[in-house]
Amino acid sequence: MTHKNLIFIYILCFILFITFPGITLSKMKIYPKSIDAAFEYDDNVTRQGNKDNYQYGIIWRLYTGFGIKDFLPLKRFETKAEYDLGMRDVNTTNNEDYSSHKAKFNLGINLWDITKLNVEDNFNLWNSQSDLFNFLSNNLTFQLDQQLGSKTFTNILYNNGTKRFQNDIPEVQARSFISHQLGINIDHKISEDFTVKSGYIYNYTIYNRRPVEFRSGRPVALEGTQRDRQNIITLGFRTGLLKNMVNLTILNQVVMSKSNSPAFNFDGNRTRLMLLVYPTHKLWIEAHYQIAAYDLGVYQTPEKGYELSDIRTDDQSFITLNITYSLSDQLDLKLRYEHIKNDVFFTREFYKKNTVSAGIVIRF
Repeated sequence: MTHKNLIFIYILCFILFITFPGITLSKMKIYPKSIDAAFEYDDNVTRQGNKDNYQYGIIWRLYTGFGIKDFLPLKRFETKAEYDLGMRDVNTTNNEDYSSHKAKFNLGINLWDITKLNVEDNFNLWNSQSDLFNFLSNNLTFQLDQQLGSKTFTNILYNNGTKRFQNDIPEVQARSFISHQLGINIDHKISEDFTVKSGYIYNYTIYNRRPVEFRSGRPVALEGTQRDRQNIITLGFRTGLLKNMVNLTILNQVVMSKSNSPAFNFDGNRTRLMLLVYPTHKLWIEAHYQIAAYDLGVYQTPEKGYELSDIRTDDQSFITLNITYSLSDQLDLKLRYEHIKNDVFFTREFYKKNTVSAGIVIRF
C-alpha cells in the first residue's frame, strides 16, 4: 500500500508536468524550508522505569528541507510537495541516534466557495542506530471541509495508515500494522470569541501478530490476527481572551477500545488543554497539558504473571511549554520544556522523563 500510493502520486504529477510544461513552470515555486536546530537535555533518554537506571543525554537536533508548490496548472487546484530531513545525535548512547526522511504531497481542490476536498499523503523513513526502531510508514488522508451557514464548519475524513518495521525479529515485526480511520469534526461558533468543538472517530487496526489471552498468568497465542476497534468521542471548546491575545482550547475524549486480544480491551478518558499567549507581536508562548486514564484490565505481577482486573487504572500524561521570541523576520529563538509520565501497560514502557531544549529557527 505504501509504495503503490507514492508511485501513483509521482506518476500523476509527472504526466501533468510533461503535459503542461510551460504553464507549470511559470506558476511553480521551489522554496527552502526553515532550519530548525536545537540542543536538548534529557534526564532519562533511554526511557527507563527504574530511577536508578536513568541515563541522561545531551541531544543535538536538526530539521530542514525544501518544498514545491503550485506545480499542477489546474483551476481550483492547490498543490504542494515537501521533503523534510531530521537528524538527532545523543552524546551518551548511539542507540537513540536517528535520521528521518519525510515526503509530503498535498492536493487541495476548491469544489465550491464553501466546500473543499483535501488529499494528503505522508511518507516517513526512519533510520536509527538501533535497527529495532527502523521503520517505514505512510498515511493517506482524504478530508472534506464543508461550511454550513455562517457559524458551523464540518470536516469529514478518512485515513489509511501503514507502519512496517524493517527488523525481521518476530517481536519487532509484531508492532507493524495497517489502520483505517473514519471521522467527523464539527465546529460551531457561539460568538466571535467562543467555538464549541465536537467529533467522532472510528479506528480499525490490524497488527502483524496473533491475538493473546491469559491463562493462569501466562499469555497464550490464539488463532488469527490481532484486530482492534476504537470509538473516540470528542467534546470541547476554544475561546479567545483579552482581544485574542490569549487562546484557550480544552478537549475531552472518551475512548472505547475492543480487541480480539483481551489484553488490549480498554476504556479511557483523555483531557487536553492548549494555551496560546501572544504578549507582543514578537513573543508567543504555547502550553500543552494532557492527562489520560485507562481502565485496561490487564497487568503484570511478579508472583502471578499476567492478570486481568476490572479496577486497575493506568495513567499517561504530559506537559509541554514552548516559548518563541522573534529577533527578526528570518530568525527566532526557541525554548522548550517537556515532562512525560507513562504508566500504560500496553506500551510496555513505564517511565518518567524531563527534557529542556534551546534552539533557533532560520527562515529564508
